[in-house]
Amino acid sequence: MHCASYAKMAGMKSAVRGYLGLDLGTTNIKAQVIAEDGRVLSSASASVGISYGADGAVVQDFEDIWSGTRAAVGKAASSAGAELMALGISSQGGAMQVLDRKGCCFGPVIGWQDSRGAAWDLEMTERLGRDWYVKHIGVARSLLTGGQILRLRGQGGLPPDFRLGWVGDLIVERFCGQRAHDQTSLSNTGLLNPAEGREDEELLGLLGLERGQLPKLIPAKEAAGKLLPRLAADLGLPPGMPVGPAVHDQYAATIGCGTTRRGDTMLGAGTAWVLIALADILDPPVGGIALVTPHPVPGLFGQMLSMVNGGACITWALKLFGRPSMSVRETDELMALVPPGSEGLRFRPLLSDLGAAGLPPGTAGRLDGLRLGHTQAHVLRSLMEGLACELGRYLGMMAQGGISVDRLVMCGKAATSAVTPGIIADTTGLPVDCISLPETSSLGAAMLARALVDPGLSLVSISDSMLPPSARVEPGPGSSEAAARLEEYLLACKEPCP
Repeated sequence: MHCASYAKMAGMKSAVRGYLGLDLGTTNIKAQVIAEDGRVLSSASASVGISYGADGAVVQDFEDIWSGTRAAVGKAASSAGAELMALGISSQGGAMQVLDRKGCCFGPVIGWQDSRGAAWDLEMTERLGRDWYVKHIGVARSLLTGGQILRLRGQGGLPPDFRLGWVGDLIVERFCGQRAHDQTSLSNTGLLNPAEGREDEELLGLLGLERGQLPKLIPAKEAAGKLLPRLAADLGLPPGMPVGPAVHDQYAATIGCGTTRRGDTMLGAGTAWVLIALADILDPPVGGIALVTPHPVPGLFGQMLSMVNGGACITWALKLFGRPSMSVRETDELMALVPPGSEGLRFRPLLSDLGAAGLPPGTAGRLDGLRLGHTQAHVLRSLMEGLACELGRYLGMMAQGGISVDRLVMCGKAATSAVTPGIIADTTGLPVDCISLPETSSLGAAMLARALVDPGLSLVSISDSMLPPSARVEPGPGSSEAAARLEEYLLACKEPCP
């Protein structure tokens, strides 16, 4: 029985109100219960599988995702010791599930990393033009849903009277009976017109889609429905609890780390480092590569740029060293053995097959200046310094696009490092506000849950009141040398590929 039910049986009222935040990550489901003062009352997680094919396929089993969701939510709820008020949901973006006419899953979830639709996306972009896409979906190319739908239709892979869902809105449906997501989730399907704030009708027509085939589009602060009674009993949750729509995980993270005002920029330091810069006007996408989306905070727009490279590079290096399970503290100790500049070792950390924005296709990673005296510690620090330089390159593109970065907020595991934020501050010349709680997407989802039951409070005020502790790292005395390394890096990136 849920703890709130025990309190009612005893004629008592629970002293603590908790908000359940769920983050549907690509390979890990996370759930947290957060109090109104920001305390983490409980947390739980569950891993989910993912499969890769030689043809570029990246697929998942939706029932596996649902099983992981139930496990994480049930465990977090049972140990919270609080009266649960509402459920907020953040999700990986663009992971598409085809549904048959009865609403059942038809085939696997097609992951956002799946490249099988790339040829169709390229053909659409060349036919309609980059300017058309900037005007219609806020990015200069076709992506995700467009290419996959054309591929599936051409290969006979769509059932009659099909519908489309994405991981987030389908999980929302399992909880409350209605598929629903917000603008940030729809944007990351490649179907949102950011100026109109809804599906782009012309693009839907070109893809042979109708709005009725898609999930309901509602604001992030509006409930998608109430928790279904049978599921409430199974998971030990209060029946009738409000359930929010699916919100893209990176935008939920902006709320979770307090990036809620014009001029704020979030650095999500995960597998791929992601930047979201906030402005109060709808600017064109930076360099044609950012994805422009209305933010859940009314009146704000986000420019989202994925660096593609990021934490995956560190994971690669640690595996190469035979030390894949090293903690953040242990990597800090290793990097601290080496002075800034890594004694002449330079790493261009472009290790992803997807490349990097603004550079010629095929531009690859590079390690320069290697000597017999260099160690694993040198390689690791030079890799982190290279990532900081790559971040500086992206911030430079934002500046060229007229996007102001007044405050840089870093979240993710790397934000808890004692070394990495200093490298970033020195390299970029910007102070870095580091959020102490790594799971900011589920925290943001909990904040959005609170907005469902406290509609008189703004998302900004909710975020401010529930923020975890943070620490500011200022540029240090080595910032001039780091700035010189950044200039050296930028020049090297302009050199033609060998």
